[in-house]
Amino acid sequence: MFAKEYRDLADLLLNNTRAQNYYKGLPDGIQQTISHSSSEIRSMKSLRHFARAAHKKGR
Repeated sequence: MFAKEYRDLADLLLNNTRAQNYYKGLPDGIQQTISHSSSEIRSMKSLRHFARAAHKKGR
């Protein structure tokens, strides 16, 4: 089964409750960092990938 893809981060968050909850649970700094890549984030998988990368970068 393939993950549903959305247009961008805003579309993902608007239409996927699981993604919304995950995003809301992230620290503000991580949210801000991944929002700069919003056009590249089109799925829950890519949201997690960018969040992990931002977390590692912030260490």
